[in-house]
Amino acid sequence: MASTSLGLGVLLLVAAAIPGEAAEIIPMYQLSLMGGQYFFSGAKSSLNGNVQGNVAPAVKFSERWTLLPVYSVNFQGTKPVTDPVGSGTLFQQSMDHRLSVAGLYSDPGGRWKFKPSASYKAQFLKETRDEGWGDGLFDYHKAGVGFEVEDVYKDPFSVRIGYDFYYIRFPHFQSLESKSGLDPNGNPLGRETAGANVLDTLNNQFTIAATRPFPYDNPKVSLQATYSVNYQRFADQKLVDLSGQYQSSLRQDTLQSLAVSAAHPRPVSWGGMDFRLSNRFGVGASYNGSNQNNYDASRAQFISDAYSYATFWAGPSWSLAWGPEKAQSWTSLGFTFSRTQYLGRLVQDRTGQYLSEKQKTDRYHLSLGYGYPVAPNFSLRAQANFLWAESNMKYEATYRYTYSTANYLVGFSYDY
Repeated sequence: MASTSLGLGVLLLVAAAIPGEAAEIIPMYQLSLMGGQYFFSGAKSSLNGNVQGNVAPAVKFSERWTLLPVYSVNFQGTKPVTDPVGSGTLFQQSMDHRLSVAGLYSDPGGRWKFKPSASYKAQFLKETRDEGWGDGLFDYHKAGVGFEVEDVYKDPFSVRIGYDFYYIRFPHFQSLESKSGLDPNGNPLGRETAGANVLDTLNNQFTIAATRPFPYDNPKVSLQATYSVNYQRFADQKLVDLSGQYQSSLRQDTLQSLAVSAAHPRPVSWGGMDFRLSNRFGVGASYNGSNQNNYDASRAQFISDAYSYATFWAGPSWSLAWGPEKAQSWTSLGFTFSRTQYLGRLVQDRTGQYLSEKQKTDRYHLSLGYGYPVAPNFSLRAQANFLWAESNMKYEATYRYTYSTANYLVGFSYDY
């Protein structure tokens, strides 16, 4: 909370330095109400609601200064297919509230933009129907501040450099730990999660992102690249040694991510109608380097470097829109393949015995979407997702590694 207070204080000082001109408020609202079901292993969940909303009344003080407060709420009653599959997998609900405020300074005659920001997020998770909101073992609070510099060298193409500091706290994990034998992914809690405040982290993240037209003078394709590195320090998670005992040193992770994509939007005509087609292909990789180990007390097995992994992903996506810009119909299709390879985590056979091979998982994700305007700013929406996962991990007593799952959502959205 101290970091959020500091960030808000900085933004208030910035606001105080803004010349006294009549402010213009530009309201922006978005609300989505959808219902859907989740399918797994021949079973299906009951029909559940999903709500997403954003309120962002931008306050424009002058051509140079704008204040951007945003409140977001998200209730997820239908489990996403990308979530891990553990015990009791058909039911899972989550809800989060996020409040952020950013100051934007831009020179009307120049290329540079500066944006200090502060944010706070509360995430709540229900694993069972009788569990109350705010009592979840893995509920967390996230508070942070950040600063971004952007060079708009050829509008809308730019280069952005940013830094974010944030703190994540799990308020219930210490007191409720003994009541749960599984983590959010369905894995048994190991020695490294047997202390107090072991999931709380301090994070320092640096990001650089760039977009570029191609060809430069007559753009046909938009190229985008983003690189980020996050230095994550666990506040109270001690390292585990060969005998399963704690060392004095704390866990530290470094997560690096790189994503590159190319988009080719273009008009097309078919059957006497005009369409807007966008083709995109993306590829990315991430690497998490961790100094933490794992000790399986039930089998007296020490696993070195258990949390370091590399992930690679790639896939195309398409969207097709038609009709007026402010009341358009659209459809979308996307496919992503990803592979996660652990550097030290060992494979287990069906009986739970450890093998020498390192654990890896392949995922294939297919998504479909459709939108149709029914009134000004009001649209009917539908989406479906399918995921197939394959792994060399065969021990599935508490967690599924090879499976298929799907969900669908149907509802309405309002944008203003």
